[in-house]
Amino acid sequence: MAYYDNEMDSIEVILRDPDDQLIQMIEYIRGLAAPGHSFDVVVDPHSREDRKSFSMDGDGSFYIKKIKKNKHVAKFVDNKLIENYLKSL
Repeated sequence: MAYYDNEMDSIEVILRDPDDQLIQMIEYIRGLAAPGHSFDVVVDPHSREDRKSFSMDGDGSFYIKKIKKNKHVAKFVDNKLIENYLKSL
């Protein structure tokens, strides 16, 4: 059994984000955080007081299996979130 098949955690974030910026960022991290690819994510890099770095260890246990928005698995095409088109009809 692969390491990433172990029990997964779930996080729910309630937010207002009409431009889907957070889910796009998480999807980008998910896509890059494949086994063998490690990198840092830096928040507020130009501020001495607020700068913080987070390590995404592709060689370790970090792995995002899927992302959900409003209880549906988020699907992306060409880095764009594809939402349920019937919802808008």
